[in-house]
Amino acid sequence: MKTTRIREKIKKFLGDRPRNTAEILEHINSTMRHGTTSQQLGNVLSKDKDIVKVGYIKRSGILSGGYDICEWATRTWVSSNCPGWEEGTPIIIDQEGNVTTGASKLNGGF
Repeated sequence: MKTTRIREKIKKFLGDRPRNTAEILEHINSTMRHGTTSQQLGNVLSKDKDIVKVGYIKRSGILSGGYDICEWATRTWVSSNCPGWEEGTPIIIDQEGNVTTGASKLNGGF
């Protein structure tokens, strides 16, 4: 039951644009009474058929150095904003909000 509420809240949060895992975790933990863990969130994101991984962003940490964090979107958002998108191909959103698929820019994807 708890993951059902988390799934619905995530899909609503991702409705307007893709977000990274940290943004989703912060949103869930700030809007739900008991929140979730990063491990449970990762399981929900990766196993839900309506949510797809659309790319990675770089994060830099003081102690751990740099690391990648996943970007997620709903299939509905991807189909309406990137009609030719193939799963496994990153989506690039520039500063102006223009959406392109990154296959040609990144030589084949992730």
